[in-house]
Amino acid sequence: MTLEKRILLFSFLILFLAISVGSGMDIMALRKDQVNALQLRSKGLATALKSNIEKVLNLGLELKDMTGVSEKCREIIEGNQDIAYCVVSDLSGTVLFASDPRFITFPARQLLSAPNKEEDRLESGVYKNRISMAVDGVDTTFYDSAVPVLGPYGKPIALAHVGFSEQVVSDKMKGMVFKTLFLLAVSLFTSFSLIMLFMKKYVMQPISVLLKGVKQISEGAFDTQIGEVQVYEFNELARNVNIMSQFLKNRDAQIKKNYEDMERTFEELQESYRKLERLSTDLERSEELYKSLMEDASDAIVVIGGDESVRMVNKMAEEFFGYEAKELLGLPLTKMLLLLNISNIPKVHRIFREAAQGAHIAEEMQLCKKEGGAMVAMLHASSIKSGSENVVQAIFRDVTREREIILNLEKSSADLARLNRMKDSFLGLASHELKTPLTVIMGYSELITTDLSDRIDKTVLEMVVNIANAASRLDNIIKDMVDVSMIDEKRLQLKVEDIQLNRLIEASVNELRFFFSMRKQEVEVNLDESIPTIRGDALRLMQLLSNILGNAIKFTPDGGKITISTSAKYLLRGKAGSDGSGEGREHHLFLEITVTDTGIGIDREDQLRVFDKFYEVGNIQEHSSGKVAFKAKGAGLGLSIAKGIVDMHGGEIWVESTGYNPERFPGSTFHILLPLAPGIGENNTDYSRLLR
Repeated sequence: MTLEKRILLFSFLILFLAISVGSGMDIMALRKDQVNALQLRSKGLATALKSNIEKVLNLGLELKDMTGVSEKCREIIEGNQDIAYCVVSDLSGTVLFASDPRFITFPARQLLSAPNKEEDRLESGVYKNRISMAVDGVDTTFYDSAVPVLGPYGKPIALAHVGFSEQVVSDKMKGMVFKTLFLLAVSLFTSFSLIMLFMKKYVMQPISVLLKGVKQISEGAFDTQIGEVQVYEFNELARNVNIMSQFLKNRDAQIKKNYEDMERTFEELQESYRKLERLSTDLERSEELYKSLMEDASDAIVVIGGDESVRMVNKMAEEFFGYEAKELLGLPLTKMLLLLNISNIPKVHRIFREAAQGAHIAEEMQLCKKEGGAMVAMLHASSIKSGSENVVQAIFRDVTREREIILNLEKSSADLARLNRMKDSFLGLASHELKTPLTVIMGYSELITTDLSDRIDKTVLEMVVNIANAASRLDNIIKDMVDVSMIDEKRLQLKVEDIQLNRLIEASVNELRFFFSMRKQEVEVNLDESIPTIRGDALRLMQLLSNILGNAIKFTPDGGKITISTSAKYLLRGKAGSDGSGEGREHHLFLEITVTDTGIGIDREDQLRVFDKFYEVGNIQEHSSGKVAFKAKGAGLGLSIAKGIVDMHGGEIWVESTGYNPERFPGSTFHILLPLAPGIGENNTDYSRLLR
């Protein structure tokens, strides 16, 4: 079931349920209105009948002696087709007058003796009841309205009943139901048609275009470019797919180049193997030597005579096949192949015939040992002279393990390449696709917390402040991801200027002063004021120092100490000579920054990987006091960005620590070397073209 059909079916069901429920409620309301209208009319007719009777009673005539009341009831019924009956009963429940003799058995007594229910209670002098009685042998439900008839002294002496059949209400509702059902069908058809047109144009058509392009890319057409689509989100997806196709194209070209290198290496290996085969042929010229070598050979060797029978089997062949020599000697070639359960026996026969004619055949095949268990064997078949007869020597070598290793290596290589592509694609896609909605969240959060703070509830304001803080942290992570992506793709440019490194360090410390005080950490700054200015990007160097200092704050316990020092050093840098000596190297002046903490330390294994992307060691909760914990666990990008910035300045960065110990806090020291001007260091070759 396609996405389009699922969406259309879901839309149809929602529309149908919504319209059906609305129509059902309208029908129920109309029915209630009809019943209320008829009851109101019944009440009016009963009240009019009551007034006429009371006028006669006021003249002194008894109710039971009155005449013409039944005719008056019939007039009421004839003038109102919806009214079913008109009955007058005394307070004991005896029917005195009726519009129709069929209603002489009207259950007035039962109504008067029934317990008061919500629907039977007196409302403004009217009893409203719903009764059932047999009329012409048919049980019928009626809505009854009874008005008390008052005597000359103001006391009730009788009840005037006027009622209508429930069937009248049902008949009136039939037309309304049909009309409602027709409007339901029209509304459903119109709404569903509009939704279907919208889905076709703005959802399914862009998806079809994207699907077609992605399918072509998946089939290897990496030159495919998806055109613009009308919907913004789909258009952004198409743009990123185009970027991915270009990336895949470049990767494919690199893979092809690597494959060609592998082919050349394989040809060289084949050539080496052929040389070994020629040497083996020379050694086999001596029959005695050959027999000795055959018995002591580490490979399984079988000699097939000209009559295609097994002539000789060495010891290794017995272990290889699981059969003793006496079980194989003298067997026809076909029977031996059947014993070993070798597939495609005609092909193997052809190999031995070609080998008997002088060809050297190398073929891989599967066979089974006597005790069971499949293995992959490499067969080398060649013809040798034994007296006056040409025989075929077949060497079987177990390559099962080698084949498994090759397959595992190929699979691992493919998995690593796929993971690398996914990682690069994720960094680029996530950093760009998350930035737009995050900017909207931060903008509206700031608007609410500043301009609208006095117009909303304090609890809601606190929630919005939390949202703004979380969005700010996420923005920092995205900025780090963008920086890492730009560093990996060598697109990050430096704005070089003269910088006082000591002042930059002081600014970084002041910027983080709040976090030092929050953790109650001591900060010691030892700056060498004699160091010269350097050429570099001030903004990026501030980012470098913030990342290193933030890392020290995070992994140093409350009350710990962090020391920042600067100094100048002359170091030997440059290209080594061709003989590996230090010739060609020169002394250059570097400025060294060291950041030493009394934190939990870093394992020696982790020291090699601490600058890798998404890699973070240690547990912040092991050395923080909960409420004053420094931020949250990071994304593992800070030190990777720091290394990238140092490399782009032609410098070096590394960490030293005696090991990880969250109880004794051995601490760590980060060393940063920066040249006076970018371009001196060994790592600057790839980045010099990005400096401006």
